[in-house]
Amino acid sequence: MLFVDKITDLIPVKNLNVKGLIPENINLADYSFYVPGPIDCLLGAEIFYELLRSGQIRSENSNLIFQNTVFGFVASRSNSFADTEARVHCGLIKGGLKQTLKMFWELENVEVERTKHEEAIFCEDHFLKTHSRDDEVRYVVKMPLKNEPNCLGESRDIALKRLNALWTRLISDPQYLKLHRDFIHEYEQLGHMKEVVTEIDNSKIAYYMPHHCILRLEKSTTKLRVVFNATDPTSNGLSLNSIQYNGGLVQNDLFTIMIKFREHPYALTADVKMMYRMILIHESQQPLLRIL
Repeated sequence: MLFVDKITDLIPVKNLNVKGLIPENINLADYSFYVPGPIDCLLGAEIFYELLRSGQIRSENSNLIFQNTVFGFVASRSNSFADTEARVHCGLIKGGLKQTLKMFWELENVEVERTKHEEAIFCEDHFLKTHSRDDEVRYVVKMPLKNEPNCLGESRDIALKRLNALWTRLISDPQYLKLHRDFIHEYEQLGHMKEVVTEIDNSKIAYYMPHHCILRLEKSTTKLRVVFNATDPTSNGLSLNSIQYNGGLVQNDLFTIMIKFREHPYALTADVKMMYRMILIHESQQPLLRIL
């Protein structure tokens, strides 16, 4: 048994004039069969003939046939195209042509500027005022912080516990361990991080980011992805991310980028590997990006 919201449209499609056509002294299964109504139940063909009973009456003045069933007499008739009426529906939307064209071009235009919230505006202004370039012409920026870094709690012990848990997993899988070591060594060799020498460390405030690894052996290129978690809270519940302003997304979504391809006859692609590592953090804020 299958329950559905609707089996079919109303049957019949319009009111039928059956005046003087229904034989007398018969019990109808549905005394309002000539009035359009919903179908309550659809029975299978396997029980159709079990419902029939002997007795059939043909109307003399129409093509109506009354067939006896276990429910009583049911009426049926052949459908004729002459009985159907052509129905035409016309829809009208009231609106000025100017407004319609405006909406059309807004939908088609891929250069619609995003609405910037207050934090995004602050971050953009902060970047313009604080960014610089080093000797290799790389950007040097400062993180836009809501509060002074000294509001952060203790983070080193938490990061150390996470590291110990990670090492427990690494030492049980030699391949996993090798991939992690190779990643850390490459990170350091490329100059994307450097060792903190305790003897000359004068930093009063530091934030240690826990990190974990995502192993994806099925990938042909990056089989290990390391995630540095600046959202992890310190001992007082605050994290590095929680005291930063949110600048929002600065890059377009993939759909918009693909649509832009239609604007020019030629398109160029380039390798963007390690793109964000080319942006350096100002030396005064580097202690906030430590790992163990």
